[in-house]
Amino acid sequence: MAKDEVRVILVDDHHIVRRGLAALLQLDSRYRVVAEAANGEEALRVADETAADIMILDLAMPRLNGLETIRRIASQHPDLHILVLSMYDDTEFVTQALQDGAHGYLLKESMDDELFSALNAITYGDIYISKSIQSALPENPSESSAARLTPREREMLQLIAEGYTTAEIARFMIISVHTAGRHRANIMKKLDVHNQVELVRLAVQQGWVILDQPSEFLPKQSD
Repeated sequence: MAKDEVRVILVDDHHIVRRGLAALLQLDSRYRVVAEAANGEEALRVADETAADIMILDLAMPRLNGLETIRRIASQHPDLHILVLSMYDDTEFVTQALQDGAHGYLLKESMDDELFSALNAITYGDIYISKSIQSALPENPSESSAARLTPREREMLQLIAEGYTTAEIARFMIISVHTAGRHRANIMKKLDVHNQVELVRLAVQQGWVILDQPSEFLPKQSD
């Protein structure tokens, strides 16, 4: 992807963060901000409508969280490289973001020069991880707990966290109650938790689910 001009999309739910990033990027003439978004849904729309090379993306956002946004962007726009810019230094977030398709992970506490180092690495097709967390990463990122969940189990985890019963989840996902119960048991076994309270607490703490809106997996209601 190396080129004279690198087009950048900024995605963060805080306007002041986007403004700060835009100001920083103006210090290097290679980078041009071509669009901004305040949440995951907007990020998907902007990616569809705007030609860009790099997306700088926050993880904790309303209306579609960062990890799900990464998965969709990576699937629909494989040439759009994603740099996660996050306050979370937990290795679970880092490994999951990279497995989902991100090309870099930078902490918000990083200095300005490290931002440009990350952008430069991604521009040339490399992976970049904040220096302060590189040594803490597992040797085999595929061992990340969330990475062991299938897409359907991820859908169910979101619904469980929102308080839906097994019967309701079965109806939403168009599966039998028995199958839904088996999925629930598999999720708890993979994540090594023993009840729903532990399951939801872990999912929220790790950022695998968001609870401030109805699940994206629920059927849309007609007007």
